[in-house]
Amino acid sequence: MLEKLIRSGKIKEHFFMKRKDTPRNELESPESAIPSSGSAAVPEREDNGLFLLEDGKLRPFSLEEYTAATLYEVVESFGVECKLVRPEDPGNVLFEGKRPSRKTVPIFIKKDGDCALVASWETVEANPEQLAEVREVLGAIPVRQAFVLRRK
Repeated sequence: MLEKLIRSGKIKEHFFMKRKDTPRNELESPESAIPSSGSAAVPEREDNGLFLLEDGKLRPFSLEEYTAATLYEVVESFGVECKLVRPEDPGNVLFEGKRPSRKTVPIFIKKDGDCALVASWETVEANPEQLAEVREVLGAIPVRQAFVLRRK
């Protein structure tokens, strides 16, 4: 019945992001978007909240490793929700509550478990229909790994 209403144009799906109220290093809950290590293609969340984009796949980064590549530190998290609205209702509201920081880049955690790094929040705003396949959006800041030598 719902599919018939959507196809007929009497209602439409509107996807929006809702900020999760969680502490910085505890963005993921057990029932969250990034499943545990049961799936080999899905990254497992570590306490440090750092991810490495390698061969187009996002994976957790351990502080014992070394890389010259850019790392992504998760600082905010958004759940993706769907509302059914009338066609005449505005569909340009993408964020509920506080907007994400423009210093962060969005990382999509898709329903199938894949992760994708998106170029910018403007890209998400320009194509909100891409949220239909997304379970969660993480806001991450690009960081570099650095080593410091200290005199003893």
